Amino acid sequence: MLVSDSKKMRCVFRSIACNRGTCTADIGGSDDRMVYGGGNTVIILSRTGQSYTATNHLQTTSTVKCTVWVRNKCGAATAAVVFGCEDGTVLLWRPDLDKTPVTLCQHGKSIIYLSSIEHEGSVIVISSGGDSVVMVTRFSAEEKVEPLASLTIPKNGFCLSHSLTTLGGGLLAALATDDSAITLYSISKDGEITSLAKLKGHENWVRGLDFRAPSPDTLILASGSQDNYIRLWRISPHDPTSPEPVVEQPAVEDHTGFKLKETLFELPTGTHRVSVESVLLGHENWVSSVRWMANGKLLSASMDKTLIIWQQDSAGLWTEDVHVGEVGGNNLGLFGAFPSHSSDMVISHGFQGAFQAWIKPDGNAAEAGDGKWRGIPMPGGHFGPVKDLSWAPSGDYLLTASCDQSVRVLSIWRGNQWYEMARSQVHGHDMSCISTLSDNMYVSGSEEKVLRVFQATSTFFKNLSAITGRDMVGAAASENILGAHVPALGLSNKVLTPQDLEGGGRVDHGGTATSKDYDIPYQVAFAPVSLTEPPLEEVLLQNTLWPEVHKLYGHGYEVYQCTASHDGALIASSCKASKQKYAAVLLWETGKWGKVAELVHHNLTVTRMKFSPDDRYLLTVSRDRDWVVWDVPSRSLLAVSPPKSHARIIWDCAWLTDLSFVTVARDKKLRFWNTTGEKTSWTAGVEKVFEQSVTAVDVCPVTGMVGVGLESGDVCVCEGAEERDRVVGCVVGSVNTVQWRPGGRGQLAAAGEDGSVVIVEM
Repeated sequence: MLVSDSKKMRCVFRSIACNRGTCTADIGGSDDRMVYGGGNTVIILSRTGQSYTATNHLQTTSTVKCTVWVRNKCGAATAAVVFGCEDGTVLLWRPDLDKTPVTLCQHGKSIIYLSSIEHEGSVIVISSGGDSVVMVTRFSAEEKVEPLASLTIPKNGFCLSHSLTTLGGGLLAALATDDSAITLYSISKDGEITSLAKLKGHENWVRGLDFRAPSPDTLILASGSQDNYIRLWRISPHDPTSPEPVVEQPAVEDHTGFKLKETLFELPTGTHRVSVESVLLGHENWVSSVRWMANGKLLSASMDKTLIIWQQDSAGLWTEDVHVGEVGGNNLGLFGAFPSHSSDMVISHGFQGAFQAWIKPDGNAAEAGDGKWRGIPMPGGHFGPVKDLSWAPSGDYLLTASCDQSVRVLSIWRGNQWYEMARSQVHGHDMSCISTLSDNMYVSGSEEKVLRVFQATSTFFKNLSAITGRDMVGAAASENILGAHVPALGLSNKVLTPQDLEGGGRVDHGGTATSKDYDIPYQVAFAPVSLTEPPLEEVLLQNTLWPEVHKLYGHGYEVYQCTASHDGALIASSCKASKQKYAAVLLWETGKWGKVAELVHHNLTVTRMKFSPDDRYLLTVSRDRDWVVWDVPSRSLLAVSPPKSHARIIWDCAWLTDLSFVTVARDKKLRFWNTTGEKTSWTAGVEKVFEQSVTAVDVCPVTGMVGVGLESGDVCVCEGAEERDRVVGCVVGSVNTVQWRPGGRGQLAAAGEDGSVVIVEM
């Protein structure tokens, strides 16, 4: 359960994608807790069996660029997290103890990479930033912050990755800079930083470094580069009697063309040598991350969308042990990966912020070569602002629409864990609005002039029923719709029926079938899959689309908002507008799928529309600071807000009953409006003034509780004009919309400008 500043409300779900970067997520401790940066939030995920749930979070004032667990000299994680932000701040947070993090240092520009270690009772942190400076900071056992050393990269260069360990009782750091070289440094107790050796060999930037200590006086440094290669460097005491030559200058090349170099450096404990132990090639694109596993194997991630676990055989050769990941698809590569404490699981994160995990069913990673590693569901989320959300009328699932150009379907697994069950729409424009018409159909709008209607598939309902253990309302209406796909030369999700996949059509990726809409065969990127647990990322990308069944044309500019009547018979929509003729609200009839009316009054963009509980009236609010009540059957205007009803833009509205409604605006006011029965005359009732602009509102039809979202990210619940409870900092930035879950369950969903979707429960 997520922590919250409320005693009566609790956060039961939070989702947001992992930020893009090679150092934005980490795993640590025997309990395999994960930490990652999502937007401006540091999120802690806790493992229960083979699943993860968000259990803690910390909000910051800037985008989180790096997060790492502090580790001891054996590589095991402690209970402290170090994270760096886009504003150049590096902070230390102990999630089990502190609510407020400790600032360690301040760079002039965004943080690029972090590494840390616990040494002699203190935490040592190395941070590199876009200001070309590398800082070494100590957080002592007395909780004092001490700057130890700093290093400026020549020629305004950058330190792209680094790793920190101990050798001979002192600190040893490896720094990879933008000249494709790796430099070893020693760091003394008094802060003196000394260059020891420069390791050359990579032909492109080194994006990942990690130390391992196979023995007390020997280290192996793994480096992964954008030249697609991984190099293993052995650091060991130098034996003067050894017959092996030591070349202090990079003058030797082997027959493969790789530069081999052995060099010496001095430490207080004696002379050490560095040599290339192995060069590994298995990835077909940039190597973005390398991490040692507890069992001595090496995990690497690449922009070719795969992970490789490397192992050393009895002859000392490093070979591929496990190779997992995606083949094909439209997803981009992986930014990083890390193994669990017991090496029974590996987790990666990629360009779209999704986590992917593979696990050994028996938990024995020593037998990984038998090919039994399998994918398991992982939490995920949007990687762009979430503009709107809508519950299915039954409350069985939640639809969310985001500027990441996707619509996602969320539902419950195992009683209380929310997961993404489908990615029903992947669009070419940023999504702006969504509204459910029924339990198997919704309408959405984006930054185009068209409204699109989508229908759920029979595969979706069968899988959702199997995953949640409940019979799904609306499944019967989708029996003949097996799935959806996007033709090679098309832009819309097309229906796939069981007949489409018969005969020449195959139910595997790359199969062919004959479309009734086209005269030529098309590629079927769809495979009907039976699921008993939430789908994996590759399934979400390819096999969970809903078909587009209707398009609604009529707006002159980009669609801004849409809503459906409770019976699903009507749709109201608006677009961005600066003139009255474009600010008209269009009414669409779902029986004929055509426009039936244009409601003209507002002069600027209509920001929200809501049908009354009996669907007889439509309430619209606008940037022009007016609200209007329309009579739906006659398509006529009934009432207009009195002058100065709100002093600023009205952002949202909601009906309490057929005789009362509420409006919220940038003037920080929540206002109640009532009528005695004459719908042409409405009077202002009580009001509540908040300390921030009010951006979202919804009324629970069962309890009458008013859910409110603020520009500050807080979510409040009011009883009338009296605030009953509040979740402070529910999201970072503005709350774009809130909506109560149908059925009187006391759950309120909120969509944030930071890309988060949060569900709070009374």
